[in-house]
Amino acid sequence: MSVGARPRKRVVDYIIMATNSIRELLLLYIVMIVLAAWGFAYFEQKPFGDSLWWAIVTTTTTGYGDMFPVTVPGRLIASFVMLAAILFVLPLLIGYIATTLIQNRDAYTHEEQERMMAELAAVRAELAQLSARLGSQS
Repeated sequence: MSVGARPRKRVVDYIIMATNSIRELLLLYIVMIVLAAWGFAYFEQKPFGDSLWWAIVTTTTTGYGDMFPVTVPGRLIASFVMLAAILFVLPLLIGYIATTLIQNRDAYTHEEQERMMAELAAVRAELAQLSARLGSQS
């Protein structure tokens, strides 16, 4: 692995670890909305409430078009928010919710696994005894 790739891998690993629960994902999403709203309010000279509305509409990809950035910094913030929301935050959030809703009904419980392991150990012991008896008869 190249030297330049190591810091990137650490950053990616950190992001994955930091977004490993619904709480962290929602917090990340809320922080992104608030920061985007603050930046939009600052650069576009809009009230924070309107900017918060814009940030929510933008991150959910609804995009009503009632408000849009006209300054270069506002457009840069909008570009980052749109890309971060649709390529990173929302897919992680939706994926996490989907995996919690999908249940493997064929999965064994811990108790069932322990019982099967005990039965397997008993079968192996019995097989070893039979093998020993057959070995002594020959």
